Amino acid sequence: MFNAAFADYLVKIEMTPESLQDKFDSEDVSLEHSVALFSEGKPVGFIFHAIRDTTSGKTAYNAGTGVIPEFRGKNATVLMYEFILPKLVKSGVNEVVLEVIDKNTAAIKSYKKVGFTILQELECFKGYPGVSKPEDSMIREESTGEFIPSKHLWDWQPTWQNTTQTVVQSGQYKTCSIYSDNLPIAYLTGNPYSGKIAQFAVDPEHRLKGLGTTLFCHFAGLASNTPMVINVADQSGQTQDFLKAIGMTPFLRQYKMKLKLK
Repeated sequence: MFNAAFADYLVKIEMTPESLQDKFDSEDVSLEHSVALFSEGKPVGFIFHAIRDTTSGKTAYNAGTGVIPEFRGKNATVLMYEFILPKLVKSGVNEVVLEVIDKNTAAIKSYKKVGFTILQELECFKGYPGVSKPEDSMIREESTGEFIPSKHLWDWQPTWQNTTQTVVQSGQYKTCSIYSDNLPIAYLTGNPYSGKIAQFAVDPEHRLKGLGTTLFCHFAGLASNTPMVINVADQSGQTQDFLKAIGMTPFLRQYKMKLKLK
């Protein structure tokens, strides 16, 4: 049913049973906190919620809302949230967060009707680096199972599906790092099969030296599909400028939305 709900989606989404299970496991999807809508005994809609303790307290993340085409325009999303929100509150959830494509006006309208508000815009990029491949002999490929990024390298926080916890729990990611004096000064973590890059960063003192370009070119050589960076939340625009400079193209904009429950 997951693929049927997204068959005519703005972005192609097609999950295998294995990839859906990995999504559930890595993002901490909780069926206890999720909901499905049925008609004549058949599922016609769903909302999957993941649950984690965050700096904001117990947080639910909408890991996927889907409604089959025949039941759209009938307040299906609103009805499902009316059912599940009291259960989320009872279980101690402080807030619900999600991302939605900016052109998905029907979904945005439904979420606002539930009480969600827009927090920020997120940009998505894809493409192969259109630059000459730099020397990458300095790169170390490391086990993501022991991945602990140096947060002092970050200019912005990754969204739920790109957090360190998600990456480590997935087991499908590879981390490429560059060191100086045995200290990491740049890294990129991505899924070579899907091409999805979850995190990348360069130490501020080592920027403008081609390290980021080196990492992207190296990963592009490993990837089976077109490299993409989802949900760039850099309010300064510097990350977006870098991605454009190396030849990646913006292809999607999303809104991060939040619903406060307490």
